[in-house]
Amino acid sequence: MEKWIINSKVFDSVEQNDKVLIVLQDIVDEFSRLIPAGPPLGYKPIEIVNDTVSGPTFYRPLNRDFYKIGLNVADINYNQIAFQFTQELCRIYCDPRISSWFIEILCHIMALYALDYLGKKWENSPPNKELEDYWYNFDSYKSNLLGAAFSRVDIVKYQVANEWVQYQVNKLKKNDSINRGKILIIAYELLPMFKDFQESWQMLTYVGKSTVPAPPEDVNNLVSKRKTEPDFVKLVQLLPKEMETFINLFFDKIGAREFS
Repeated sequence: MEKWIINSKVFDSVEQNDKVLIVLQDIVDEFSRLIPAGPPLGYKPIEIVNDTVSGPTFYRPLNRDFYKIGLNVADINYNQIAFQFTQELCRIYCDPRISSWFIEILCHIMALYALDYLGKKWENSPPNKELEDYWYNFDSYKSNLLGAAFSRVDIVKYQVANEWVQYQVNKLKKNDSINRGKILIIAYELLPMFKDFQESWQMLTYVGKSTVPAPPEDVNNLVSKRKTEPDFVKLVQLLPKEMETFINLFFDKIGAREFS
C-alpha cells in the first residue's frame, strides 16, 4: 500500500516540525484506512507550511510533484493543527482541482471526525510520555468550535421539525458565500451517520467525478474550472451498491431525497 510522505516546514525548528508530524501521521494513516483507494490524483509528498495570512489553505495552482498545505498556527497545538490539516487533506481526496459547498461540508465532517478519532486513540495509546494526558484537548477544542458556531445561529425554530440542516443546505445551493459556523453545525449533524457507516468515507473519491463541470479524466491535467456544483444523480450512479443505505439516509438528512 502506498504511503503519504509529509514534509513539515511549519516552524523553523526541526524539533518542532518533528512534533507536528506526530499528529499528521496519525491522520494520514486513518485516511488510508478509511479510504484505501487513495486520492484521485494519486499519492504525492505533502509540503506543510505556516501561513498566518491566508491559512489554513490548500495552495493552487497545483504542482505536478507535490501537494502544498498552509496551516495558521502560533504554536504546537495538536488539536488545532489536526483540525486544519484534516480539512485540507480532505480536499485532496475529493479532488484538489475543484471546490464546492458540498466539498466544504465533507471536509468539516472529516475534521470533526479526526478530533474524535485522535482523542480516543491518544487516550488509549498516547504517542509518547509527554502527550499521555493530551487526549482530552481534542474534545475540548471540538466543543469550543461548536459552542462558538451554535452561539451565532438560531436553530430553535427548526428543531422540532428537524429541518435546520435541510434549510441551510438549500441556502448553500443558492448562495456563493460560505458561513463557516453554519457549515460546521451541518457537519456536526451529519457526522454520526458517517461513524455508523464506515464505508461512507469512500464517497470522497467519487466527488470529483460527480460535479458539474467535472475535472479532466486525465489526472496529469491539473487545469480545471475550480468552482463546481455537485451532481448527486451522477454520484448515486458511481457509488458501490453497498453504500445504498448510507446514501439514502444522507440525502434524506440534507433534503435531497429525490436523488436517493
